[in-house]
Amino acid sequence: MKKKTILRALAVASAAALLLGGAYLLTKDDFRQKLKETEMKPYMPTPTILAALDEASEPETSTTTATAITTSIVTKGEISSTTKSETTTATPELPSEVKEQLIDTAQSLNNAYPDAIGWLYIPDTVINYPVMQSDDNFYYLDHAYDGSPLKAGSVYLDCRCEGRFQNPINIVYAHNMKNGSMFAQVTNFKNDSYFESHKYGWLATPETVYRIDFFSCAIADWHDSLYEGDTPVAEWVPHICDKSVVGREITYSDDDRFISLSTCSYEFQNARTILTGKLVETKEV
Repeated sequence: MKKKTILRALAVASAAALLLGGAYLLTKDDFRQKLKETEMKPYMPTPTILAALDEASEPETSTTTATAITTSIVTKGEISSTTKSETTTATPELPSEVKEQLIDTAQSLNNAYPDAIGWLYIPDTVINYPVMQSDDNFYYLDHAYDGSPLKAGSVYLDCRCEGRFQNPINIVYAHNMKNGSMFAQVTNFKNDSYFESHKYGWLATPETVYRIDFFSCAIADWHDSLYEGDTPVAEWVPHICDKSVVGREITYSDDDRFISLSTCSYEFQNARTILTGKLVETKEV
């Protein structure tokens, strides 16, 4: 009886040690992640610049008229119409000093870390990270921007994409971290009200600054054809709209470029949540 009691006590102690060890590792990973974020601050857009982007995300300006394809999503997973029409498209404007500082920030980052090809920011979220790219789609799954090991990994562009976001379709990946970092908040866009209140993101590169006009939050399998970057835009956009659980009307042409932010989700095995927007180059005012 005494032996059983001792064995039971040892089992409880072992379980406690494993739990504490797991908590320690989690805390250690979180600490390492925060450390890397702190070390990144010299290359981050300043709070003043981010505030300017927040302000620019509020109004909707429309000045450019073009013939384009309009796709409307009126219910989950349904496309109401696909027609040719004469439509007014939004032209985002930024103060010249804001755009110049964002480009300078992206250039400095790229000079320090050549794999860093841009900076991604979504107002009112924690998504405020450099975008990396390597020769494969595995390295930045568990490496920080400086190449050091990091469980949280980095935000990174698919290796098959051109490094300056010149492809018609640009796929960007990051982990859905339990601590809410990286692309965890991408899954929030599945909620109608959240999607409606977060219409825009921003992407700065060493050459220019884009506003991201979000129009779809979709759920798909990890090997869905939407990850195939060579699909014609006229086929790709209706397909991703068909996969959407929430979305809004989009106006586009074959010359437009798009960005999809992809992360793991748990609706089914190997599910992914994909937040997609159109890249619209900003102009200075």
